[in-house]
This record gives sequence, C-alpha cells and structure tokens, in this order.
Amino acid sequence: MLDLLITNAALPDGRTNASVAVQDGLIVDVAPSLKADAHQTLDAQGQLLSPPFVDAHFHMDATLSYGLPRVNQSGTLLEGIALWGELKPLLTQEALVERALKYCDWAVAKGLLAIRTHVDVCDARLLAVDALLEVKKRVAPYIDLQLVAFPQDGLLRAPGALENLKRALDKGVDVVGGIPHL
Repeated sequence: MLDLLITNAALPDGRTNASVAVQDGLIVDVAPSLKADAHQTLDAQGQLLSPPFVDAHFHMDATLSYGLPRVNQSGTLLEGIALWGELKPLLTQEALVERALKYCDWAVAKGLLAIRTHVDVCDARLLAVDALLEVKKRVAPYIDLQLVAFPQDGLLRAPGALENLKRALDKGVDVVGGIPHL
C-alpha cells in the first residue's frame, strides 16, 4: 500500500490527468490515471503539481518592514541600505521573528518551500541572526531555510563586522555572503 497517491494532476511538462505515487517520501511512479491503494489519496483537480519553488536571494531580516522607519523616497539600493541602518537600533527580536514567520506563511501558501536569506551581521548584538535562527528552527518541518551571514555595512568597512561574521557562523548561520561595492 502506498503512503500517498495524488490523482488528476497537471504536470510541468504538459501531461494532464497524471497520478503520482509516493512511498517512504519518494516518488515511485508517475502514470496516467494510476489506480492503487494508498493511506492517503489527494485529488489535484487538474491543478499543477510541481516541485516547490525556491527563493535564492532574500533579506528576511528586513521583510514586511515597509515604511519603517520611513519610506524609501528614491527607491534606490543606497537609500534602502541607509534606511536599514536607521532601523537597526529600533529592531526587537520579537518583531523580527513575527514578521519573518508571517512571510514564511505567505511563501508556503504560494508554493515556496526553500529560502536562502541574507541576515545582517554588522549589528554587534546579532539580533537579526538570533531571530532568524529561531525562525529557521520553527519552520524546519516545512521550509528549507538557509541563512547567509551578510555584512550589510561592509566586512572591512564596518567596525567589528569580521568578528560578528565569525560569531554568526558559530551560532549556526549556514554560509557567508558579501556586498562587493562595500
């Protein structure tokens, strides 16, 4: 008996009325109108069945912060970075976690199950790092969340950034990113 049978699905390659058989977390068969016993059967009702979407570049520590502390009037990256610098002293771990979890709910609702997000390491408190490590733990059952240690103000330009980056890695941040023009 299969663990899961998905029926009546449209596939990305154009096939319709496809059935997908899943056993032990693996797809074991894809065929038109497959008939098999399963612990759970889902009728896709002709909807698209695809691998999950991936966001390869995000800044979850800044998510849902539009207008905080003010709106980016120029719409430029440099003003956005300056705004982030204004916002950092006002951040709380609770607010960061709450906004990030809300975004994760939205992401899952749209089929996004893997996110690679930058997290600023130039704040000596590593507040955003701690917040996103907590989010990563909470969403682990349903989102693959990879944290990128990101020296937003410049690794060599911002005081303590290199040490903060090392501390972030020690805390469990996955990889290191950079910003070439800083």
